[in-house]
Order: sequence, then structure tokens, then C-alpha cells
Amino acid sequence: MFRFCCSRLAIGAYSLFMMEQKNNPALKGLPIGQRGKMTAKLYKALSPSERTELEKRAKAMPSRRRAKTKAVEKKRRTPSKYAQFVKVNLPKYSQLPNKERLNAVAKLWKQQQKQVKKV
Repeated sequence: MFRFCCSRLAIGAYSLFMMEQKNNPALKGLPIGQRGKMTAKLYKALSPSERTELEKRAKAMPSRRRAKTKAVEKKRRTPSKYAQFVKVNLPKYSQLPNKERLNAVAKLWKQQQKQVKKV
């Protein structure tokens, strides 16, 4: 599983440059593909001093905060009549092992269902 890492959320120098070039009038009318190519050319044409200044500003820029996701409460489906019956009657047979306990509750359920059908 991936771990949270602040450096992954930090903005790089090229990303900052792209954000600054967003409103550049020379790039306004270009399609997105050509706009990316032109931005890359402009970035490569920067002098080393401009690049270091851009990198300093990028490091000083606050990193994005990870959005906290709210725990979604799942709707629980209503338990069946059998499940409710088992929940009520299971403690009565606590002295038996699990498998035998469930068998005893199942027999009790079948008996009860036969009585309900007769009435």
C-alpha cells in the first residue's frame, strides 16, 4: 500500500512555471497539445539563474493538503427473521460447541415454523 509522502504533494519548478504561464497571451489561442510543447520550449529556454529562482519559489510554496475523506455510513440491511431468532436464542445454548449450538437453534426454528404453519 502506498504511504503518504509530503514530497509527492509538493509543487515542482516546472509545475510552478506552467501555472505562471497559464495566462500568457502568446499561449492563449493554441490547442492544448501545442500549448504544452510551447511551454516546454519556454521552460528549456530559461537561464540557469531563472531556473534556480523558480526552484526556490517552488520549494517555498506550501504543498497541497491531502483531502480528508469522510467515512461513508453504509446502510445496513434489516436482519431476517431467522437472524433475529438466532440472535435471541443463541445464548440459551452457550454450553454447547458452536456447531452443535447452531444445529440446536436451527431445530428450534424449524419446530417453530411448523407450529406457525399449523395455526
